[in-house]
Amino acid sequence: MRKPVLFAGAALTALALVASCGGGGGSSSSGGGTDAPESDTLLNGALPSDGPAEDGGILTVNDASDSPTLDPHKSASAYTHGQVSGIVYSKLLEFDAGRDLPYGSMKVHGDLAEKWDVSPDGLTWTFNLRKGVKWQNVAPVSGRAFSSADVVCTVNRIQTLPGVQKNLMDVVKSMDTPDDTTIVFNLSTPYASFDETMASFYMEILPCEGTSGKFDLAQTAIGTGPFILQKWDRKVQKTYIKNPDYFIAGKPHLDGVNLIIQSDPAAAIAAFRTNQLDVTGSVSSTLLPTVISTNPDAVVKSQLALTMTQVTFNQAVKPFDDLRVRQAIAMAWDRAGMGETFYPQGVAIAGAYPSTLFGSMTSAEALKANPYDPAAAKKLLAEAGYPNGFDIEMLTTDGYGPSITNQAQWVQQDLKDIGINATLRILDYATYFSTFAAKDYQMSFGLSTGFLTPDEWLEALYKSNGPRNWFNTNDPKVDPMIEDQRSTIDVDDREKKLHDLSTYLVDNVLNPIMGYQYTALLVSQPYVHNLYTHPQYARPYMVDVWLDKDAPGRK
Repeated sequence: MRKPVLFAGAALTALALVASCGGGGGSSSSGGGTDAPESDTLLNGALPSDGPAEDGGILTVNDASDSPTLDPHKSASAYTHGQVSGIVYSKLLEFDAGRDLPYGSMKVHGDLAEKWDVSPDGLTWTFNLRKGVKWQNVAPVSGRAFSSADVVCTVNRIQTLPGVQKNLMDVVKSMDTPDDTTIVFNLSTPYASFDETMASFYMEILPCEGTSGKFDLAQTAIGTGPFILQKWDRKVQKTYIKNPDYFIAGKPHLDGVNLIIQSDPAAAIAAFRTNQLDVTGSVSSTLLPTVISTNPDAVVKSQLALTMTQVTFNQAVKPFDDLRVRQAIAMAWDRAGMGETFYPQGVAIAGAYPSTLFGSMTSAEALKANPYDPAAAKKLLAEAGYPNGFDIEMLTTDGYGPSITNQAQWVQQDLKDIGINATLRILDYATYFSTFAAKDYQMSFGLSTGFLTPDEWLEALYKSNGPRNWFNTNDPKVDPMIEDQRSTIDVDDREKKLHDLSTYLVDNVLNPIMGYQYTALLVSQPYVHNLYTHPQYARPYMVDVWLDKDAPGRK
């Protein structure tokens, strides 16, 4: 490779940070391009047995950064949702994961809902809720019964706040609660994938006491999930304990979970080697051999994330209002070379959203649309009036670990090769996120949230009023195209519309410039059983994990 690799550390250490009893859209959003690497590969060790499970013990895991807040409606951060969704808060539906299921399956099962159905016209979705579910016994909710009113409170807050999930709930025209265990969603337009939406890691169901301000959702999380957040030492650790009133009998198996905030991969590896860390995503491909040399039984999986690298522009800042400049930068960025260097297990180049999702451009199509061609990039810059390039500031963060800042330096060098001098502005994670969301930047390099469905990507990033359109983009053709595909019931017709929309976005908007999905390593101790993760930013799998008698967390 023409550039040295300074340190190919972990990109994101949030852990893998889906026939149902009812169902409508099913797996309609799965299956995209066919030129992506394997989604889940066992690289070392042997998968421990699934059972019979043994109860007890504390599981210790790590994340690279702390959550900026616990309020899931006010934060789009992967760390907020990854540290409360599925572990403290439950959802109406949940994605399946398991030994015999493909990684990233879009098959769903009931969580707070035990069954659900959709009307023939696709406009009415009825969810029958589990009976006997209680909120965690933490004041002021204090173990009261969960009811359909809590679902209404949650969705109303999302729609009026507005929450970061507003784009997901815009389709909800009204809700009915015939009784405490039934919630009916009346939609403004048919939506075949509404079940997948309700399983999104963004769709945590909150108690009415929280949505009405009787406790501070930013500081306290009280859910119906398998674990109670007992203590939060900011930027140090979150401590969770078993919820004795969890609605599934006999679960969870663990007595608790310790989540350590550990940004230094070397520290995480040292902790794993000495059994102080049970599961980690902090091991890079270059450092994996050293881990296996001391821990030969470590269970190592290579998993294709839905998280993507991205270069973004504030189009309110010149010269990024000019499509030719954005196209030049896309052609100057050696996405394939960079991906192969930092992630030798493989990457999937993306168009407007991940190539593995329904209706997407394949990696080959995305590379053909914007090939690596510095000479052509220079020509485009000259046509745009910048024959000698220009100076600019590029925002990034060290909050994802050293790998992302090193990849930002790669992009910086690619830009220099066509005359663009980019000065890196490296911020801590919380400041980066708030700065980015406030559109207080010129251009940036970082990670895009790994949404699970095409709708989430399109509604959040590309709609003119999308909650994550932090780019000042507003193409008049895009919003109608997004709405049209969303309400299309026929699968083949919708797939074509999605592909046409993806192609239009790459050819005419190109903001963000999507890089690639990367293959992340998940490393666990051989005594950790039933650990089957999912690419969503949530930890519902913790309910099934158990430790055998030899685990340090059992002693």
